[in-house]
This record gives sequence, structure tokens and C-alpha cells, in this order.
Amino acid sequence: MLIEQLFTSGVMQMGPSRADPNREVGIFNPVAISGLPALRADKMKEFTWIVGEWSRENVVPATRANPAYTDVGSGKFSICEKSNWICVVAPDGREIPNITFDPFSRHWIYVLTNGAYGMLRSQDGWRDNQIHFSGLMTMLGVTCEWRMRWKKESDDRFSFMNEERDAAGSWIYIDEWHFMREV
Repeated sequence: MLIEQLFTSGVMQMGPSRADPNREVGIFNPVAISGLPALRADKMKEFTWIVGEWSRENVVPATRANPAYTDVGSGKFSICEKSNWICVVAPDGREIPNITFDPFSRHWIYVLTNGAYGMLRSQDGWRDNQIHFSGLMTMLGVTCEWRMRWKKESDDRFSFMNEERDAAGSWIYIDEWHFMREV
């Protein structure tokens, strides 16, 4: 069980409560977590190339219900939340947390929290300029198992392909996004 695992792994130990030092509660083991902020900071450097303004194309295939189309637009990414997140910058300037590295699990985390809702994970991280995220996603009311396959083509160009798992367990193409840095 979760709490038992946190204590047996050494991440947590018993210690004084911050609210009431006379009360023994579960606290982080300082020795076990001392290197985690540095690990996270180091891993976040792997994604700093994405900071800036980008032009984008979203290529969507034809289905029985729609013709194929390509949408275009632009977007901006920043580093926010004390350098712990890659954020999407909304048109009004708000920074919306999108990608982070969890030093406890050593997974990359991709989240969407507006219109589409989900938390996708990457256990393997970056390999050969590629990273894959997967997990449950609810896109405009439709929930499915989702995979995003990102590819950094250069410091000025990247793309990702979205796929969903079908009933047979195969990954099926949804769409793809291509980003070009604006100069």
C-alpha cells in the first residue's frame, strides 16, 4: 500500500509535525530526498530548448465523419513555477503548467487541464531526440488511452504524433503536430 511503501522505501519517516511539534507524523526523510531538487533541475535542462515562440501545423486525417485538414497557428512555451515546469503561455499571458520531471518516480509528466484532461507519463525519457508519453486522456468528453510520440528535429523544429489504443490493443494514429520556431 502507498503509505507503507513510502516508509519502507525510506522516503518518509516519523518526525515532529510542523503544526504541532509534540505530535509525531510522517515527514520526508531529509537524507532520502536531499538530491531530488538537483536531479529535477538537471533533467529540466533537457527541455529548455522548447522555450520561445513557435508556428504550428496540426495535420488531421480524414475519417468517415470529416475530411482531412491542416490547422495552423502559433504558440509560446516558457519555464515557470520556480523552473519546475515547462508551461504553455496562453494568449492572455497566463503560464499553464504542461511538462515536468518527477524526481521521485524519475518519470517525465505531461498534463492537460483545460478542454482536454489527462496526465501522460514517460518512463524512458529522452532517447535519440525522442520522448514518448502515454496514459489516460479525456479529450472534449472522450476518454481513451493516449500516446504522444515527440521528436526534436533541431533546436528550431519539433513534432509530435498522437495515437490512441484500440480495443485490440494496437496504437491507432489520431493526428500530428509540427512546430517551427518563430524568428
